[in-house]
Amino acid sequence: MIDRYRLLACASASSLAFGLCSVPTAAHSQATTAPAADTASPPAATPADDTQIVITAQKRAENVQKVPISVAAFSGQALAKNNVLNVEQLSKIVPNFSAAKGAQATYLRLAIRGIGTGSNTTVEPSVAVFLDGAYVPRVGAAISSLLDVDSVEVLRGPQGTLFGRNASVGAVSFHTAQPKLNQYNGEVTGEIGNGERYKLTGVVNVPVGEHAALRLAGSQQWFNGYWHNRLEGGRRVGGTDETILRGSFRANLGPIDWVFRADYSKLSGDAATNIDFDRSSVSDARWNAFIAKVGAPDTDLNDNILNQFLTADLNDKQWGVNNTISMAVGDSTIRLIDNYRDWTNDQLDGDVIFTPTPILSRVGVFDSKSQNHELQFISPAREWLDGHLDLVAGLYYFHEKYHQGERLNENARFCNVLAPPALFNACTALRGTGLNKAVQDVHQTTDSYAGYAQANFHFTDQIFATAGGRYSKDKKSGDYKQTADPFLAASARAPESLIFPDIDDSRFTYRLGLNYEPTKDMLFFATYSTGYKSAGYNSGAGFPSLTPGNNVALTRRLFDREITEDWELGGKTSWLNHALTLNLTFYRMNIKGFQDRAFDGTSFSVRNAGNLRHQGFEFDGVARPLAKLSLFANLAYLHSEFIDYPKASALPGFPAGATQDLKGKPATFAPKWSGRVGVDWTGDVGSTGYTWDLNSNLSFTSKFYGGLQNDANPQTIVDGYALLSARATINAPGNRWSVALFANNLLNKQYEAGNLYQFLDGPLGLKDPVTGNTGVRRLHADPRTYGVSLTGRF
Repeated sequence: MIDRYRLLACASASSLAFGLCSVPTAAHSQATTAPAADTASPPAATPADDTQIVITAQKRAENVQKVPISVAAFSGQALAKNNVLNVEQLSKIVPNFSAAKGAQATYLRLAIRGIGTGSNTTVEPSVAVFLDGAYVPRVGAAISSLLDVDSVEVLRGPQGTLFGRNASVGAVSFHTAQPKLNQYNGEVTGEIGNGERYKLTGVVNVPVGEHAALRLAGSQQWFNGYWHNRLEGGRRVGGTDETILRGSFRANLGPIDWVFRADYSKLSGDAATNIDFDRSSVSDARWNAFIAKVGAPDTDLNDNILNQFLTADLNDKQWGVNNTISMAVGDSTIRLIDNYRDWTNDQLDGDVIFTPTPILSRVGVFDSKSQNHELQFISPAREWLDGHLDLVAGLYYFHEKYHQGERLNENARFCNVLAPPALFNACTALRGTGLNKAVQDVHQTTDSYAGYAQANFHFTDQIFATAGGRYSKDKKSGDYKQTADPFLAASARAPESLIFPDIDDSRFTYRLGLNYEPTKDMLFFATYSTGYKSAGYNSGAGFPSLTPGNNVALTRRLFDREITEDWELGGKTSWLNHALTLNLTFYRMNIKGFQDRAFDGTSFSVRNAGNLRHQGFEFDGVARPLAKLSLFANLAYLHSEFIDYPKASALPGFPAGATQDLKGKPATFAPKWSGRVGVDWTGDVGSTGYTWDLNSNLSFTSKFYGGLQNDANPQTIVDGYALLSARATINAPGNRWSVALFANNLLNKQYEAGNLYQFLDGPLGLKDPVTGNTGVRRLHADPRTYGVSLTGRF
């Protein structure tokens, strides 16, 4: 025993030196003690034993330590232990992954290795989201809680071969729990948290004969919010009520395994966001003139107060069905996945100037109807050509009809604040007709076809090569229309109408790798892979018009494809009979034709921004000095640099059309350092049969540019922060019930999740043409959250 501890201590102390010498990869997987899946369908990330996790990152069930890519995989039990309740909270346990939210509840920017795309636009995502093997085209549809999720896999680096054009820098794959055959069980959980949050969740698994089973899960949450609006006497705001229902049926019919899933969710409430004004971003004179017009918004990032006119309202609904049939053909498997998803969302943001004065409100409208169909062929592992070859191949089709809209309405004080004095009477007269507004509608239809194959060639028992490719063809069509009254047309939303030219884009992406397994517990790999995002339409509304004279030939509403090239060198190693796992990956990603989405205070625009290079490493380590004690350490380093961006947006205070050269500057949301350290410790309460479980996690991020556009503005730098979370659980004998105390951001760190320029900063007199500065809004991240839950099982 002493020798084991000595070896463990030495290995831990020398882990960095080891990584630099032998180059292990970052594919950390927090282990759990859940049983292995009893299904022929692709299993979730359940462990083969209590130290290893099985994933499906390459379409087949494999030990995560045997997959030559950088993966972070977590079981549903591990997510619960780390208080990860939604997609956004994944960032605290996965280094080099971030989920930034915005003013709208459905705005979610998922990024891997510092590259991401704002959701709810017609721009393709850089990080693809998958649910039970099916692509979810709108990241905003993934904001619901992780109800009955069995596992999640975060795949870092381009996944262009097996996951397609929408995974140019990575993918996030969620797997819900499948019905278990010959098992009748269930659980009910009640939860109470701060912010007047109450939640009830239930799951039941029912056998249907000997070869089928049904699983039903449901969740209802009532939440009043973490923020208080001073303008309304301290009324609590920012809350939502959430209903989620999910049902699945599984039948095992000899060589055929069939799983059918259906889900429904509804989200409603005010969903208000606390966006404080950065008082230091403008001079005293500009500040005084600003508050004289609109009143003083809250400027203290260290409180839970906002001070603004608020009439916010959210209505988000979605439903989907997934049909997965797996059939054994000899030792191989043929799998068909059919999926349909319908998502609608409309949100009244209240007043988008975010001040105590009612000026301008916005309703965002989103409607996505999509279908996925994928036919897969998976050969047995290492059984072809006397164990020298295995293969994964498939055909894929995707179709989506997407509608994005915006409704701007002038509130009671619009004319007083924004109309020129000479036109005040005309403005108020127009308000009386009900015509004072701007309406935007964007429609896009996408059809995508692909065929892919990836093979492993085993030259010896220790050396194998990976080669794969995917051909994708994308067709898009759509139209854009913006109408506005004379006053909004002169300041915020220019009238514009056009039919987008059809897009017919195609690309071959591929992966090449050489892998070496000197022992069964070590894997070293070198990989070159590519990915791409197809050309598209700029759906941003703004002023002035992006198509002067509505001449399609002059349109700035088209942008070209984006191409990613990635080199990786890494390894995965286990030591001391899996008591110690050390993984490290070095990578360099070059993004050519980077699709940059910029916001200038009034307008959003998308352009191909030249070339961007992101490089660094990802280290993951797990130590298990005792059978019931696990220690985790993860560290990611990222160096972000524009190699070529000669006509980037200038600082916001400078005149419209001004540019700058961003060569050598980093991109937004690309911190140099991120990581976490954590502990999971379980034990017995004497000989009573009760057990306890303690889990704590400290995640950290260094400073980064947190604005909505790449302009290297020092005003947009977000200070680094560290967040501590913890969970303590007592389990009854036989695990019949458990009670848990939990907290996120335990030390109540007041920090910002990102920032944006004050909307209509020009008409409001906030732009400084000398320094280039303007008014900055800082998005207040969640404060300390805590609660208690009680779970009963049968």
